[in-house]
Amino acid sequence: MSQDDSAKADSLLRRIFIACVICVAIFQFSENTADPDLWGHVIYGNHLLQTGQLTRADPYSWTAAGHDWVNHEILAEAIMALSFRALGGTGLLLLTIVVGLLTFLIAILTASRHRDSGTKILAWAFGALAVVEISFGFAARPQIFTALALAIQLWSLRQIHRGDWKWAFVLPPLFALWINTHGGAILGMILLFAAAGATTVEIIFAKAIPNLPCLRFDKPLSAKTLQLLWLTAIVSAAALLVNPYGPGLIRWLIASISWLRPQIAEWNPVTLGWDHAAFFFCVVLVAFAFLFSRQPKRLWEIAVLLLLAAMGFRAVRNTPLFCIAALALAPYQLADVLARFQSHFAGLSEIGRRTTTKKMLTVLLSLLSVAILASAFFLHKQRAWTMEVPRDQYPTAAIEFIQQHDLHGNLLVYFDWGEMCLWELPESRVSIDGRLDTSYPNDVITAHWQFYNAEPFDTNALNVAKADFALLPSHLAGALALAKNNGWHPVYLDGLAVVLVKDLNQFPKLAELNLPAMGGTNATEGRAAFPGYLPAR
Repeated sequence: MSQDDSAKADSLLRRIFIACVICVAIFQFSENTADPDLWGHVIYGNHLLQTGQLTRADPYSWTAAGHDWVNHEILAEAIMALSFRALGGTGLLLLTIVVGLLTFLIAILTASRHRDSGTKILAWAFGALAVVEISFGFAARPQIFTALALAIQLWSLRQIHRGDWKWAFVLPPLFALWINTHGGAILGMILLFAAAGATTVEIIFAKAIPNLPCLRFDKPLSAKTLQLLWLTAIVSAAALLVNPYGPGLIRWLIASISWLRPQIAEWNPVTLGWDHAAFFFCVVLVAFAFLFSRQPKRLWEIAVLLLLAAMGFRAVRNTPLFCIAALALAPYQLADVLARFQSHFAGLSEIGRRTTTKKMLTVLLSLLSVAILASAFFLHKQRAWTMEVPRDQYPTAAIEFIQQHDLHGNLLVYFDWGEMCLWELPESRVSIDGRLDTSYPNDVITAHWQFYNAEPFDTNALNVAKADFALLPSHLAGALALAKNNGWHPVYLDGLAVVLVKDLNQFPKLAELNLPAMGGTNATEGRAAFPGYLPAR
C-alpha cells in the first residue's frame, strides 16, 4: 500500500480517536442526577430575574429568619434559572454538558498549542483519563463555572508567557465575572499571584544561572512579561471588588474556605480507592512527566500544579480542578518522557504503524464511540435528556405524602433535603438547607449536626418546639430520638424517610389514616424527573 494511503489511514484514525474521546467526555458530563442544592439555585436565580433585586436577608428558614445572606453565586444562579425557564430540567442538563465540554476543550487546546503532533494526540489520550475526574465536579451547580474560569485562566497565562500579551486583558474581566459566579475566584486569585511569583523566581534564576537546563528556553521571558503579569494580578485583585458586597465578600469567602466541614463528604480529604482513581493516576503521570522530561519547565506551571494537587488531597471537591490543570499543562512534558522510552516499545510501535492495524483500530474506535454515545442517553437513566431525582437519595414519596395531606408550617429537615423542600413545599419554612454558612449562623449549623446524631445541642439555636413537622432520614439517630422522647408522632415511613408531626390535631387530613402510613416498596425505587415548573412562592 502506498505512503499516501498509509497517511490517509493515519489521519482517519487520529480523527476517530479524537471523536471517541469527545464521546467519552459527553458521556461523563451527561450525568443527570440532581445535586442537593439544585432546587435552591434555580429559585434564587429566578427571584433575581423576576425582581431585579438581590435578597440580602434569609426569607426561607425559621431558624435564621432575617439573618444576613451572602449569596456569592448569584450570576451562576441567574444563568441556571434562565436555562430552566427555557427548557426545564433539560436546559439545566444541557448547561452542564456545554460548560463541561467547553472546559475540557479549552484545557485540551491549551495543551495542544505545541506544534508537534505527538503532544496533540497525547493530550487527547490524557484527556480520556482526566475527564473522568473532571466530570466529578460537574453536577448542575455553580462550581462548574469555576472549572470553566480556571481553564480560561490557564490558557491566558500560557499565552502571556509565550509573549501574546493581549490575553492579559482577559483576566480582570474574567475575575469580575468569576467573583459573582462562585467563590472559587479566590482560588483563581491565589493561583494568579503564585504564577506571577514563580515567574519572578524563574527570571532571577535564569539570570543568575543562565545554563540551568530546566530553564533554557528558546525564547526567555522578558522583564515586560513579568511586569505585565504583576500588573494583571493587581488589577484582577481589584476586579474582585466588583460585587454587591464589596470587600466584605472577600473577607467572608476567606473565612468560609478556612471552615472545615467534616460532615460533608466532598470537603473531606480524598482517600485512595477506585472512586477517585483517575485523580491519583493523573497525579502520578504529572509527577512522572515533570521529573523525567528533558524539556524546559515553566516554574509557574509547577507552582499551579503543586497548589492544586495539595488542595485536591485536602478536599475531594478540588480533585477536578487539579485534573483540569494537569490536562492543560502536563501533556507536553509527558510526550517528551514517552519519546525517551519509545525504544522499549519498538515492537508495538511497528505493529501500530501497519495500515491494517490502523484500519482495525479505526473500526473498533468507531463502534466504541457509538456505544459510548448511546450509553450517555440510556445508562443509569430513565429519562435521557432531563435532570432526574433518585428516589433512594431524595424523599420524593414522603414529600408527596406531605403535599397530599396539607402538612405545612415550620419544617425540621435534613440539610441535604432542605432546598428540595423550598421548591416542593413553598408554604413551609425549613430549619436548614444547603446554603449553610452563607445564611445560617454557625451555632444553628452545629446544633443541626448534633441533633442529627442524637447528641446534646443548643436549644436556643435549634428550638425543636417551634417546628410543626419534620422530614428526616428514617435511619437517622436524631429522628429515632425525636419520635421516642419528645412526643412527636411518625405519620409516614419508608425505607429512606420519616415524616413526624408534633400535634396531630393541627393537620385534620391525618385523622383519616391509620398511622404511620407506610410507603410501598416503590417509594425508594427508580428516578423521578426534576420538576418542570417553578414553585409559586
